[in-house]
Amino acid sequence: MFLKHKQSTARKSRKRIPDTFWVALAIIGLSTLPYLHDFITDADGLKSWVPNLGIESVLTDANGKVHGFSTYRVFLYTLLIFVFACIGWAGWYQSARSKYYGGGIFLVLTSGAYHVALILFDLRKTAFNEAWPKFFVLLGLAVFMGYLWFRQNKLSFRRILVWAVLFIMALLPFFHDIITERGVGLRPWVPNFGIEQMLTDSEGYVRGLGSYRVLVYLFCIYLFSHLGWIGWFFDARGRKFRPFLMVPAALSFYQVVVIAMSWRETEFNSPNIKLYITIGLSVLLAINFYYNNKVSPKASIVA
Repeated sequence: MFLKHKQSTARKSRKRIPDTFWVALAIIGLSTLPYLHDFITDADGLKSWVPNLGIESVLTDANGKVHGFSTYRVFLYTLLIFVFACIGWAGWYQSARSKYYGGGIFLVLTSGAYHVALILFDLRKTAFNEAWPKFFVLLGLAVFMGYLWFRQNKLSFRRILVWAVLFIMALLPFFHDIITERGVGLRPWVPNFGIEQMLTDSEGYVRGLGSYRVLVYLFCIYLFSHLGWIGWFFDARGRKFRPFLMVPAALSFYQVVVIAMSWRETEFNSPNIKLYITIGLSVLLAINFYYNNKVSPKASIVA
């Protein structure tokens, strides 16, 4: 009886306790960043239960602007989605930096990090945020990094194409500035395929938003975010935390769908729905992880 009990204890002790638990928990926590502003703020500012550390007061200027944004809520919304996107791209770069497209991923990460800096240092209304200087700086950086890599490695059409696609991804955070002009619409040189007219309703809203420019901006930001996380997921093969990358990837894709389907003012865009998706998907992945990551007990009897 005692021997059987010790055998049972030995089997239980050999069940693998995920040593990536904290990493998985951090990934799940990061999934809330794109809608964290909804939980801690409302139209009047910080919610009553949130400790007021005076950050909003420090960031607000004499005109009532919070680092150039109309409200603290909008500032948080924009900053956190860019931080969320950069984390995804940073993770992907870490997983793929030794591959031929690692430099291209770093280029995209640089673009995201630059926009985080613009927000934090209140540079959005300066020349540092102009579209064409950013475009040509990124292009020059892409050519320089590509030259350094390809002079030591084999050049092929497929590899050049991948770098070109990654360069286009690096443009997503300011793509709206490239093809549209504030208060005007599409720039004169951009072909008009009638997309704006097709998406505009009888009240003048473009998929529920004030302008086509805003629609392009929000859509591209969430697409930028989703591409980083889903890319990290596909390049993290063999890593124990890989399944949990589906949580932020799914949440960012969900937000892309919400914008594309004009659901921003519906229940589909409520923070509660997104939280339920985060928790539900995390629980399913945790259960799957537990039952698929066990060490078979040895046949020998523990004396």
